[in-house]
Amino acid sequence: MLNNLLRLTLVLLILPFFVHADVIKLKDGAPQIYTVKPGDTLWDISNLFLDKPWYWPQIWRTNTQIINPHLIFPGDELRLSINSAGEPMIDLVRSTQKPYIVRSPTAKQILKSNRPIAVLPWHEIEPYFNQELVMSEQEYAVLPSIVGSPEGTEFFANGDVVLVNAQGLALGNYQVVRKQQALYNQEGDFLGMQVRHVAQGEALSPLLPKQSLVSLSEANLEVKRGDKLLKVVKSSNSESMVQIKGAQEEKGHIIADVSQYQLSGKYSVVVVDLGQDEISAGVVMGIYQQGAAVIDGEQAQYVNETQLLQRVFSQGEVLPQPWMKVGELLVFKVFSKVSYALVTRSSTVIRKGAIVAKP
Repeated sequence: MLNNLLRLTLVLLILPFFVHADVIKLKDGAPQIYTVKPGDTLWDISNLFLDKPWYWPQIWRTNTQIINPHLIFPGDELRLSINSAGEPMIDLVRSTQKPYIVRSPTAKQILKSNRPIAVLPWHEIEPYFNQELVMSEQEYAVLPSIVGSPEGTEFFANGDVVLVNAQGLALGNYQVVRKQQALYNQEGDFLGMQVRHVAQGEALSPLLPKQSLVSLSEANLEVKRGDKLLKVVKSSNSESMVQIKGAQEEKGHIIADVSQYQLSGKYSVVVVDLGQDEISAGVVMGIYQQGAAVIDGEQAQYVNETQLLQRVFSQGEVLPQPWMKVGELLVFKVFSKVSYALVTRSSTVIRKGAIVAKP
């Protein structure tokens, strides 16, 4: 996992050279000196310095004394300065902390070095790379189902053996999955079925007529009859993410929260109605919302404060509010017609229907 994270860190922080044409703007109040702390992420730190944090590597470009400035460690000191061309840059002073060696329970010596901080809080999104899926209704319907157990129970937990309505199920590891929610765009068109990971399963060897046996483990939720089995396919996960860049012409909407919350915020994972033909992983997008319209009558009211009949016969003018930027998100997994994205910044609660576009 650490090697994967380091590779992803390097990929995420290599931006195309064309961004030099954009003006890199420091935030008001950007710190002159910042000491990296355990738990920091590069995204959080870059937000301290820049209005557009995806331009973070550009302020390293004249810093030649660092062999690999993209790997930042707790204890490192970041010093802000302005070069002769008037451009901001960051000098990095490495911490004096040294690697050390510990012995594992097997008496094997293991080198324990100071680990670099992550680009983003990957503990928030790592499960979504492999375990969470979006499928068509037909794809979900043809998956084998859990129908019961030798003990005759309806609900199952770790260590239980369950019956699956598929004869000769191939040996190996499976995901137990469950239909979470149907996904629709703003026009009401069906885009896919969000499928939730419930548990792990392993197909057992006994051959039974018209059914198979599966042993359950690592359950996140109680497994129940009707849950489906999906063969585990090894995925490249995070290594497949391309370089981070700001959206240009891409535009869409937030159509759901993966956890089915009505309101989302920073580090929520949301669903965007843009698929693989419209967007790629690594794209940063701004989030825009419109406040409730105002009825400019004898007594000003928000539209949602009034009853339907009052709105129909109101003599006041309805004043729509402008769309305002309220946050940013990073697309990290793309499906056929939708994408998963992590909200990296929010100034208020985020609702379904918010527009996502150029940040």
